[in-house]
Amino acid sequence: MAILLSDTYKQIHNKIYPKGLTKLVSYWTPRRSMLKNQNKMVFFGLQAFIEEYLIDYFNKNFFELTAVEVEHTYKYSMDIQLGNSYDLEPIMKFHKLGYLPIQIRAIPEGTLVPMGIPCIEITNTHPDFAWVVQWIECILQVELWKPCAHATIGHMYRELANDYYKMTCDDFLRPEMACSDFGMRGMSCMEEAVRCSSAWLLSFDKTSTIPAIDYIDTYYDACCWTKRIGIGAVSTEHSVMASNYAVDGDEITFVKRLLTELYPNASFSMVSDTYDYWNMIDNILPACKKEIMQHNGKLMVRPDSGDMVEIAVETIEKLWNTFGGTVNSKGYKVLDPHIGIIYGDGCTLNNVKQVWEKLKKKGFAANNIVFGVGAFCFSAVIEPDGHIVVVTRDMFGIAMKATYGIVNGEPIMIYKDPKTDTSHLKKSHKGCCCIYHDDNGELQCMDGFNDVFRDGVLRTVFKDGEMYHKETFEDIRERLNGGNKDE
Repeated sequence: MAILLSDTYKQIHNKIYPKGLTKLVSYWTPRRSMLKNQNKMVFFGLQAFIEEYLIDYFNKNFFELTAVEVEHTYKYSMDIQLGNSYDLEPIMKFHKLGYLPIQIRAIPEGTLVPMGIPCIEITNTHPDFAWVVQWIECILQVELWKPCAHATIGHMYRELANDYYKMTCDDFLRPEMACSDFGMRGMSCMEEAVRCSSAWLLSFDKTSTIPAIDYIDTYYDACCWTKRIGIGAVSTEHSVMASNYAVDGDEITFVKRLLTELYPNASFSMVSDTYDYWNMIDNILPACKKEIMQHNGKLMVRPDSGDMVEIAVETIEKLWNTFGGTVNSKGYKVLDPHIGIIYGDGCTLNNVKQVWEKLKKKGFAANNIVFGVGAFCFSAVIEPDGHIVVVTRDMFGIAMKATYGIVNGEPIMIYKDPKTDTSHLKKSHKGCCCIYHDDNGELQCMDGFNDVFRDGVLRTVFKDGEMYHKETFEDIRERLNGGNKDE
């Protein structure tokens, strides 16, 4: 039941707020980045959360239930949790109201938000339900912080791709094709995998997580078919390579079969280190040169172990020596279009940058290799100095704090400022906030107002059970990185 989607303590705060509280205003804010070189967070995921939970889930699993069902289900869980230390009346009154009496205003999704700038403002629209504002914190946090983190990580890879494509590739090549999401199997559940890949697709066109296509089509009108978002790839795995080896007694037979029988007119990637990777590169592929060059597509060799920087660069040099290629408009070597490499193991930001930098120094363009970014890279960020930052809600210090209220008709300023918090991380805003762009286009926040500020960049996205200002996926992509343009 929707009203039970919270921590225990949220269920009793309706009783212990000040008597006469008729208004509460809260802000959801990234407070401080744990990353040394990334001080802005990509804001993403609110629209899907609103439609999936605040509208569909709440209607089906709360407002459309009978009063008897609500009372029975609520009492069952809360009797276990708190005995008789809770109040059923506010819950039944909420259910009878029939809609979620809050207003949510937010920064547009796809915005790069500096630390300390609130992304979301929530306030109640009915004087009897001020407590609902902070009740929503748990479900909002658990559904939203990680898509923001994953969208930010994807943007970091995209910025890296932008840089090296601009330096070494022909201008018509698109950096959003440089990396793909390979993280599905390493996520904690299917929901996380889908949300992660959806966030990734803000910056890149490629993923191996198929359900992400339906998710962004459903909640963001992505039009994946027409926009060509969510591109996958034909690819082998070790079980395929090893089982064919068990039948053929060699590897070359299956390589030729892939090229001439199975996929004569399609590009594919082939995991190549099931046994002896360098034998594949040095002997088997040269022996298949005729079939490769006559193949109507690209064979992508895929190393899957070892030192990815060393192996990737050496592989490209060897493939160049075997299959040749051309020199592009910027003077960098590009492999023949029938052959290439994809790496899907250990593709951290540091490793990807090292590969592209070494290739640049050796005169090779960045588009000679593509990367499959796995779950580790969405779970931890390795910084240039080797420091590992685990991806948690604390990575950007995200918190939702009440900052303003009205009690018995009088405004109150609400804030926290713990003296023991010497880092001042936990100091909150005070009063209502105005979020605006300064003369340089940077987001700024002024607090201390005694009413919700009507100007600024916040806009209403939800009110009393209805969604407002719904945007498409392309709108959000354009805001973040210019859609399909290399900026």
